[in-house]
Parts: sequence; C-alpha cells; structure tokens
Amino acid sequence: MLASFFFIELYGFKNLIFLEEFMCILRACTMMFLIDVLYLFAVRPSVTFMAVFCGTTLFLVLSAAARYFFRRAMFSMFSKKVLVIGAGRTGSSFAENVLCSPFTLRRLSGFIDDDPAKQGQEIHGVPVLGKLEDFARIQGDVNADEIVIAITALPTEELSRILDTIGGISARVLAVPEVYALATPSSSAHYGGVSPSKSLSNPVNILIKTAIDYTGALCALVIFSPVMLWAALMIKREDGGDIFFIQERVGYKTLPFRVCKFRTMYMDAAERTKELFADEEIFASYRHGIKLKDDPRVTKIGRILRKTSIDELPQLFNVLKGEMSLVGPRPLMKSDVDLAYGAYASRRIYSAKPGMTGLWQVSGRSEIDTDIRKELNLYYVHNWSVWLDIVILLKTPAAVIMKRGAY
Repeated sequence: MLASFFFIELYGFKNLIFLEEFMCILRACTMMFLIDVLYLFAVRPSVTFMAVFCGTTLFLVLSAAARYFFRRAMFSMFSKKVLVIGAGRTGSSFAENVLCSPFTLRRLSGFIDDDPAKQGQEIHGVPVLGKLEDFARIQGDVNADEIVIAITALPTEELSRILDTIGGISARVLAVPEVYALATPSSSAHYGGVSPSKSLSNPVNILIKTAIDYTGALCALVIFSPVMLWAALMIKREDGGDIFFIQERVGYKTLPFRVCKFRTMYMDAAERTKELFADEEIFASYRHGIKLKDDPRVTKIGRILRKTSIDELPQLFNVLKGEMSLVGPRPLMKSDVDLAYGAYASRRIYSAKPGMTGLWQVSGRSEIDTDIRKELNLYYVHNWSVWLDIVILLKTPAAVIMKRGAY
C-alpha cells in the first residue's frame, strides 16, 4: 500500500481537485489489487480472491474519505494564498475552478491586471489589487505563496518582462495551461489548474540531475577513453599542434566558463576566419547560425571528429567540474548568445547548465535555424524531467550515426 501510494505520488505536496486525487487513489488501489492477486496465485494462502477485492474496495472508499476530510480540516492551517496575474478569461476561469474546489487548498488573495477598466473591480468576489508595476507592493501586502500567470496572447518579450518582474520575488510561480509553452523554469502546466513544478528550480531535481551527470560522465570516460586516446594521437599526428581547444563560453546563469573540446581546426584558424568572413554572404549565414558545410578552417581529422561528435568528448571533464551537464542548452560564445537569443531568452535558457547534448542536437543540429533552436532550448528548460533527459540521451547515438546537421 505504501509503495503504491508513493509510486502514484500521493504523498507529494500537490494541490489536486477531489476528482483528480480520487483517480490517483483508484490507480494505486488497482496496483495493490493486482499485486495481491499475483501473490494469491503464487503462494495460495487461505485468503480468498473475493476477500482481497472487498478489502481493496473498502480501503479505496475509506482512504478517499479520510484524505478529503483531512484536507478540509487542514485547509485553514495550510492553505496557500494565491495571487493571479491576469483578470481576463483565463484568470476568471482559474479563479472559478479554485473557488469551486476548496479541496485544492488554495485561497485567492487577488488579481493583478494592467487593464485600467478592471482596477477596483471584483472577479468572482476576488478584488483586482493593481497593475503589474505595483507587484512588489501588492506581494508585500498579501504575501502570496503562489503566483499564477493567467495571461494569453502576449508577445514573448512582454511575457518575459512579466516573468522577470515576478521571478526574483516569489519562490513559486505557476502557470495555467494556456501559457504552458512560455512558463518560467519554476512552473509547469497541469490539467484542471496548475501544480507545483518538477523543474530545475527544485533542489531535489537539481540533486537528481547532478547525480545522473556525475555517474554518466564517469561511465562515459571509462567507455570512450580508447576513442579519446585515438583522437588525441590523430590530431597530434596530422599537424603537431595542440590536442585540445579551450574557449570561453556562456554557462550556468550566463556566467562564463572554459569549455574543452578536441581541436578540429588548423592552428591559424583565427587568421583564416578573418579572410572567410570578408565574404558578406558567408558572414550573413554565420549570423543566422548556419555553419559552413565545407569549412576550409577544419582539418581532415577534424571533419571526422565533428561528424562523429568525438570532438565533444572532452566536455565530460567540464561535466565532472560541475560546469556542464550531460543534457542541456548548447554552450555558445557570448557574441553568439546575444545574436541568437537576446537578453531575456538567454537568462531563461541558461537557468540550466549547458549540456553536451540537448533537444536541438537530436533534432537536426546545424540544420535547425536559430529561432527554432531558441524555442527548443526554452522548451527543455521549462519542461525538464528525468524522463526527458533519458529520451534525449537515448536519441543522441542515433543523431550521431545519422550525422544530420553535423559538419
């Protein structure tokens, strides 16, 4: 029983409506029942199938009732004060759901909306307390535990401004489904309302991801050490130059760090770059994030290392140093970040550690244009999960073998 309830996450601090929680209890009891039935067939004790069925059904009813009355009894002590940004259709719908479902342990403190016509009005009996520019004052007055974003049809930059305004004040930011794609790193969408995030703002998730990174990096170093040794020998053999290429890139929280890769260009690549970018067409392609398919600066062994992504393997040391993750946004140079993402998006993207692989790498790499790369990176940061990391890691070998966008 304890294991099944834990597996279904019924012991997590979630704000679920009664129907959602009942369905979770039903799934947990079904799991318990199936395990008990398997035990009956294996051990053949004196307990009958009907006794197990009746006991599980009784437990389902009593558990749901007990949890319901416990929530109602604890509502006045542990209910969370909620401040809703947006008093339009989405905010009104959210407020109505909360007011009709006290089981969610939420108490509406008020709305914030920039519409002058809504100032001083009430939505379902909940007052509009002011405009977004008054957020700090309003939050100081109500001391809300949760800030819910309930705004639709906003330009990305405007929504980013709103998220930046509230991001440094509230510890928990949630979003209703309509703004799911533009949620902050500390938010997630949930059917029938909103739920606490499982994202990288959560210390437990950071610990889990760090453990995966260190374990995976150590295992990868052991497995790929012969390949890395071969690559080092081949680079040295070709022109006798440096084995590694060290360059400053943008990292976690947009702080700079030195990334390590196998050198794939000639030693005089800087001079060749000036000559290459004298061609306006080539420079224009570079500005749009398009790499050259036949880059004259790349060595013969460098082409092989790039196509197979072997040149990325030394970044495992960056992972062990805590500067990178196995999966995350691509670490770029400062000039490229400003060109491709802009200030708002870059702060959001690099709220996670940069990764050796990521969504855009397994989605086409250099064949993906800058805007799509930005959206893929934002999606990853906003919707991180262990399962998403696993999926990306499993897709990475196929992306390397297919060599799509690798040049």
